[in-house]
Amino acid sequence: MARAYKEAMQQRGELPGRQWLEAWNWRADRVGEQTLVLARGVRRFLDFVFLVLATGVRLRWIHRPAVVAVMIRQIYFTGVQSLLWVLLLSLGAGVLTVYNIVTFAKGIGDLSLIGRLVNGVLVQEMAPLIIAVFLLARSGVAVVTEVGTMHIRGEDLLLRSLGISRKEYLYWPRMMAFALCGLILTFMFVAIALWVGGLVVSWTYTLNFNEYLIDVRQGTTLAELLMMAGKGLLYPLLSCGMLLDQAGRVGDNPNQIPVRATYGVLGSLMIVLFLDGLTVLASSLG
Repeated sequence: MARAYKEAMQQRGELPGRQWLEAWNWRADRVGEQTLVLARGVRRFLDFVFLVLATGVRLRWIHRPAVVAVMIRQIYFTGVQSLLWVLLLSLGAGVLTVYNIVTFAKGIGDLSLIGRLVNGVLVQEMAPLIIAVFLLARSGVAVVTEVGTMHIRGEDLLLRSLGISRKEYLYWPRMMAFALCGLILTFMFVAIALWVGGLVVSWTYTLNFNEYLIDVRQGTTLAELLMMAGKGLLYPLLSCGMLLDQAGRVGDNPNQIPVRATYGVLGSLMIVLFLDGLTVLASSLG
């Protein structure tokens, strides 16, 4: 029956055998082409980040006041001006998470879960992700717009003609500011959420504050704190690298700035989620 149906379709011209095979070959070629494009894009991005980091590690910028001034301005814009927003985020999402975790653990009669849940949910997952997404939402478009506009105006060519490295003057200060501020803001988020969350729990007579601190301390190890610090540093750094890489592809067309800003923000989100999924998978397998 199936063979007769296929022969009838071929006679009607709706399913030519050769055309069917060519269509599948075309799809395979498209998949392979897109895979190669993605692989080249990932390699270009990693090369870009490595070169910028290598420029910063040389520490030549320390003796150049112009570069230090740019870095200070970027730290102020990315970190200092974000303190109030991070405070609100930690008081909202962080404290609410702590309170729900304590209420859940007390409801099932197992207070030993408090430390493990607080560490697993708040410290290792929520804090780095929320800070990375916040920095992208607040500063991501600004980074692409600023650097992309400099490319359009030819300011990067002027820097090159003056013997000033673009990686040292334009890219490194922004990546360093994102990484450093991301790390500090992540610790700030966790500290405020834990302490204020514990105070809220004690005020509502859900759990004694000292017992809460003991449970949190017992459920947190140095390796887990280092994992949080690594995420808090790496996620913003790679996000800024993606933003700068897209800004460098604006060319001389101003209309490309919003396009590259969108690509940069979405690409950064994909990187953060992909790396977070890898860490969860690695920790579960370990």
